[in-house]
Amino acid sequence: MEFKLSQKIGLFLGPIAAIILCILPGGIPGLAPIGVKALALTLWMVIWWVTSALPIWVTALLPIAGSIVLNLAGMEVTEEGVNAYGSYAAPVTMMCLGVFVLGAVIEKWNLHRRIALSIINMVGGRPSMIVFGFGLATAVISMFMSNTTAVAMLLPIAIALISQLGMTKKDGFSVALILVVAYAASIGGMATLIGSGTNLSAVGLIKELTGISMSFTDWLIIGLPFTIVLLPLATLLICKMFKVGQTDLGDTKVIREELKALGKMSKGEKISTVYLLVAILGFALNDQVAKLLPFISNEGFAIVLLVASFVIPVNWKKGEFLMDSKTALEKTSWSTFILLGGALTLGGIFKNAGIAAWIAEGLGFLASWPPILVIIFLCVVVAILTEVVSNFVVVAAFLPAISGLAVTIGMNPMFLMMAVSLSASFAFMLPTGTPPNALVFGSGYIEMKDLMKGGFVVKVLGIVIFPVIMYAVAAPLSPLF
Repeated sequence: MEFKLSQKIGLFLGPIAAIILCILPGGIPGLAPIGVKALALTLWMVIWWVTSALPIWVTALLPIAGSIVLNLAGMEVTEEGVNAYGSYAAPVTMMCLGVFVLGAVIEKWNLHRRIALSIINMVGGRPSMIVFGFGLATAVISMFMSNTTAVAMLLPIAIALISQLGMTKKDGFSVALILVVAYAASIGGMATLIGSGTNLSAVGLIKELTGISMSFTDWLIIGLPFTIVLLPLATLLICKMFKVGQTDLGDTKVIREELKALGKMSKGEKISTVYLLVAILGFALNDQVAKLLPFISNEGFAIVLLVASFVIPVNWKKGEFLMDSKTALEKTSWSTFILLGGALTLGGIFKNAGIAAWIAEGLGFLASWPPILVIIFLCVVVAILTEVVSNFVVVAAFLPAISGLAVTIGMNPMFLMMAVSLSASFAFMLPTGTPPNALVFGSGYIEMKDLMKGGFVVKVLGIVIFPVIMYAVAAPLSPLF
């Protein structure tokens, strides 16, 4: 792969900018020396993340490597530094590992494919309903697996259907179908705590910054309403925009043929279905279970599931179990695992070094704004940034500052932090916004103008309905508000 000029510039610009910031005469007004160092480290990381100077997960190790250069952090929290190691093994990173293996079990036994095809087959043969069916299937799968995996599985099925119908990228149905698969993955990933690494990062940072532990149910109460409302509305708008209703589909038997080709459920598929149901119930009922077994947390349950998958037999004689080492290692996104640790560490540095409070003071003008305008303002800013910067990075950089801002302007920090966490998933316009966008753009069935036009409409829709759902649905239901 070619090492681009922007990457070369970013490689040197990151550390140079950090060093310049550290040696500024007089420092930065209102920020202690340790805060200046921490801000310099943050700037270094952001430059490398934005320019892709190094793999994103390598940059996530800068809280350790960069801290050595800047004499910022070490093993312990002191007056001169902060802990740069502990968060890489924080409870939420362990949960992340358990979730990856849960997704690997579903994928190993092909359960995700059967779920998707069954949903699509169930919605009927009308063009708009088929588009919605693909969106629904993608969203459901992305609630429990990575958004990228959901798209990678549904996209070939969508392309096969388009090919059978004799359509091309010039047909509105083709464009709408491909776009909805990408958008539904991001929308579905908002619904559950384990729906994306961004959500797990947000939960970890919220715990780090406020001491509030969000359970699976806590997130579900807030995130699921957005998915339920946003998915059908986004699908409807995309179908209208690309005139899907005027399409004559003819024979759509490829879906039925694909489903029939799966045959009866294998023993492994049946066991993985039970395994998935137990996982869902365990996460959903964690609050109730904790009253009886207080030592079992979401993170602990995720690791119990991980270990259990290696001892649940599918074929005892052959020594075949629900999960095996080779599949688990291949399907685990170790880069995301490290990213999560880096994000949590950066959040801790922000808080302990006083940067969050310093930024909050700078945004103090928002104190005179009505709360709903503050939320809309943050949603717009984050939704724009997330098109060019990883969702993960946006959450890692914003949440520590937002925590301090909430205290400064007298708002519930959970309102603002969840607004940032969820609107970070509104990356619908550019291939760089999120891997699902890149995957569908690379399919050759959509052009940049299609992605930008459709993405802009869905992004605006998300920003418009966000405060409505937050105030009318999530806030009344969630005890966190």
